[in-house]
Amino acid sequence: MEEQSCGCNPCGPCRPCPPPGPPGPSGPTGATGPTGATGPTGEAGPTGAAGPTGAAGPTGAAGPTGPEGPTGPTGATGPTGAAGPTGATGPTGPAAQEAQFLSAYSTPPQAGTTGTDLILDRNASQNGTAVTHDQNSPAVTLQEPGFYNVSFQSALAPGTGASFPLTVTLNLEQDGTIVPGTTVQHTFNSAADTATVSFSQIVQAASAPSTLQVTGDGNPYFYGPVSMTVQKIG
Repeated sequence: MEEQSCGCNPCGPCRPCPPPGPPGPSGPTGATGPTGATGPTGEAGPTGAAGPTGAAGPTGAAGPTGPEGPTGPTGATGPTGAAGPTGATGPTGPAAQEAQFLSAYSTPPQAGTTGTDLILDRNASQNGTAVTHDQNSPAVTLQEPGFYNVSFQSALAPGTGASFPLTVTLNLEQDGTIVPGTTVQHTFNSAADTATVSFSQIVQAASAPSTLQVTGDGNPYFYGPVSMTVQKIG
């Protein structure tokens, strides 16, 4: 029979191996192995309490100026200042001119027709020589160049044998030309109708003498009482 080794005593015949002996002392620690790979990050822990407030930082640079605001309400008026010194007296103005005028009239009604110049048979008052009139004449004469105010008034009525309607027109003429703004008229529808017409106008005498008279247009008619006042105003 062959000898077999049981592994515990390779040289001896095969027999039961003895029990193992006690462990020997630990050997020296081996060298540290390489660091393993970093594990996954764990969940964030709860937020810690706030730390104390740090010291204030330096003041920042001033920002740009903002847009101008709306105008405020007007303040109350201040007290009136003291009166200034009296100015020097101005030059003396020209002497006042004496009023020059003439007023003429005619009282009894007189007959008129187309082309009649109304007669003024009386002079009521006159001052100066700028305006003249011969009684029982229709013409008032402006003896000086200048501006004159002319006021006129007359009563009118249909003449005997008039046909109706009858229109009577009166105009102020200066040297034979009708003065604008002085035309007055009335239309009669019966013999019992009456009317009063009037005008007031400023005329200029560019040269003198210059003649004014009132001329009628209508057939037939009565005029009067009638009055005309002419005053030089410049």
